[in-house]
Amino acid sequence: ALCGAIIVGPRAGRWDEEKEDEFEGHSIPFCVLGTFFLWFGWYGFNPGSTLSMHTAEAANLAGIVAVNTTLSPCVAGLVVF
Repeated sequence: ALCGAIIVGPRAGRWDEEKEDEFEGHSIPFCVLGTFFLWFGWYGFNPGSTLSMHTAEAANLAGIVAVNTTLSPCVAGLVVF
């Protein structure tokens, strides 16, 4: 990705002071929607990382992982704002 960014370079007119007002911020609803998509995807990945729930201990571990997956972005959101 870094090599691609170096080769492609910045957007045309990105650093021109005359065109500064043309580059607006991103859509906040789409940023939030993308965050929820990623967050939902982590529920499949993180608890699934325990590889199986064949015992009660493994199921408890997957539950703790799911709770951590829930609490981490919540705390991050509170810290950011």
